[in-house]
Amino acid sequence: MSSVSAAPPIRTRSGSQAKLVLFVIFFAVTAFVTYMKNAQIFDPASEIARHFAPGTLFLIPHAIFAGVAMVMGAFQFSNRLRSRYLRVHRVMGYIYVVCVMIGAPIAIPLAARVDTPSLVAASAVQSFGWMFCTGVALYCIRMGNVQQHRRWMIRGYPFAMVFTVARIIIPIPPILRSGFVGIEIVVWTSIALAAFLPSVLLDWRSVARPVRAVAR
Repeated sequence: MSSVSAAPPIRTRSGSQAKLVLFVIFFAVTAFVTYMKNAQIFDPASEIARHFAPGTLFLIPHAIFAGVAMVMGAFQFSNRLRSRYLRVHRVMGYIYVVCVMIGAPIAIPLAARVDTPSLVAASAVQSFGWMFCTGVALYCIRMGNVQQHRRWMIRGYPFAMVFTVARIIIPIPPILRSGFVGIEIVVWTSIALAAFLPSVLLDWRSVARPVRAVAR
């Protein structure tokens, strides 16, 4: 009996440690790619500053609210925080929702001023996906459906991760040399993966389980 009761905490600790390592690596990579791309953003003569100059009015609030949402969202996946400090978990969750609903749609007018029409459409799809999944997650938790709340949170956060994933892939020389065409391909592919890959991961065990096991 003692060995059976001790098994779940061990898996929980290992799962929590894996998530911690994953998010530490993710945010380290995010900080790196952000710095490498925007290191000269405050130099008016730099290429990156000239690129974003027409959308500065939208860039600042988008960066603030979307950045806070990315950080708050990571804490929402902490089982330890949720179990020990439920009130803090809820407050951070509402901050996350507010920041998503403000920061995500601002990306659309920003893209309209600095990017191609295809990237504007990509920003609209990414923003809608992030907002929609977050809204469903909020609705589920308000209705007391914790399981679906977690699943929709998992579905929504990858739309935020597109920011980092795309910036990792774009500097690859063959893609970088292709200009905006390569950027558009990477962005659209990243958004497509963010849209369906979480559902695959969430339901993979049910899909891969033999029919006999399900029947039993």
